[in-house]
Parts: sequence; C-alpha cells; structure tokens
Amino acid sequence: MINEKCVVVVFALICLLASQCLHSQEFRGIEGRWQISNISPEEARQRAIEEAKKEALRRAGIEERIRATEALSTIDSKEQFQQMYSSFSSVELNGAITRFDVVKDEIIKENIDGQLYATITINATVKKYTTKPDPEFKFEVRGLRNGYRNGELITFSVNPNKEGYLKIFVVDNNVDAAQLFPNYLEPNRKMNTKENVSFPTSNIQYTAKKTTKERHEHNLWVFVYTKSDIPFYSEVTYQSVLDWINKIEPYDREVVIEVLLLTE
Repeated sequence: MINEKCVVVVFALICLLASQCLHSQEFRGIEGRWQISNISPEEARQRAIEEAKKEALRRAGIEERIRATEALSTIDSKEQFQQMYSSFSSVELNGAITRFDVVKDEIIKENIDGQLYATITINATVKKYTTKPDPEFKFEVRGLRNGYRNGELITFSVNPNKEGYLKIFVVDNNVDAAQLFPNYLEPNRKMNTKENVSFPTSNIQYTAKKTTKERHEHNLWVFVYTKSDIPFYSEVTYQSVLDWINKIEPYDREVVIEVLLLTE
C-alpha cells in the first residue's frame, strides 16, 4: 500500500513545480553591450551581462526600482591621495532572473565610431513574483561597524520583529564568497520574535581578514532572514547566493546588506 504521507508530499511538490512554471518565462538570444573605454575587457564583459539581464527583465514586464548604497573611503598614503570605492546596489523588483546561460561572448568593433564593445548574448529564465515584501517582517543588525583592522574580532547582534531563520554570507574583494552563519559550530536555529541574538552565538570567533595586498579592501556582508527554514545547498559563490535569494518570494524574506572596510 502506498503511504498516504508520501502521496501528499509528491502532490505538494508537483503543485509547487507547476506554480513555478506558470510564473516563469524563458527568453533566448538576449543581447547586452558595453563599450570598452577606460575599463578592462573583463569589466566591460560583466557590465554587458548585467545589461542583458536587465533587458530580459524588461521583456518580462518586470518593474525595476533600484536602491543603491555606496561605501566610499579615502586614504592619503606617500603623498598620494588614494580613493577606495565600493558600491553595491540592491534591485527591488517584482521578479528576478533565476537562471541564465551565456551563449555568445564576443568583442565587436563598431563601424560608425570605431569603438570596441563587449557583446554578450544570454538565454534567461525570469520568475515573476506573486507577492510583495511583508512590511512587518523586518530585522535589525546592531553593533556592526563600518571599518575593522585586519585580524580584529567582529561582534554584533540581530533583532528580528518576527520569528524566522537567518543566514549570513560574506563576499570579499576577490568576489569569493563564504557562508558565515550557520556553520559547523553554530547550528541553524529559529530566531524568536523580538529576540536579541548576539553573534558569534558560541565559542567561535569572527575575524576581519584581508585577502589582498592592498592597504584597504571591502567586504560585503549579506544577511538573509526567511520565514521558513530554506536550505542553501549550492557551492557558495556570489552568483549562487543571489540566485538563491531571487528564488524566494519577497513576502517570505528580508535582506540586509552591510559594507565593511578592512584596513591593515
């Protein structure tokens, strides 16, 4: 006899997949371009990819509202004024790209102006969200400073308005990513409403660690708070973290991004 629970689970999975298909669209041959001027070909290539992704979102009829935050610091070293700049933008949309593949990658010289352009063609899957952010589902990160010295210990607290589950990711100057919490010494757990949770939560240390030889560098700390325990199974990369976040409906998540300046 077939277990009734198994039937219910299978039915729920089928409904979930069907729902995702109904709200997803496939776009093929979407092109993005960026002029190679005062930037490297690789930088122009990355910007061209972003342009292609934006075009896929536009074709899906997704409204774009960009919220950008800049972290800017200046240094005076050996009579040279150096400016270290880090920026990040969080794009608030009613949909997101859940998958894309680069199918053509080339550098084209325009006949009209003679300029070189990085030109990227992608196939993309766009998911249109069915919900909006829950204004009551918020949390605060307290005690995290804007700057730390290399090797300095980092502590902070998280205060949620409602119960939920937290994951923290860190992206460094090399665009390498890691999952800070939960980890093998700090297990996943439900955070309670109005609870003040201090981090680290156990006998472990969070340490500011530079990964380049530059005097200054930036880290991006991404705090993702969800209503249910949504596992993250992928290899941790900047793109995989974004993809994971984008697959979660806005009503079921809240994201806070902090930029930390690390110095010698």
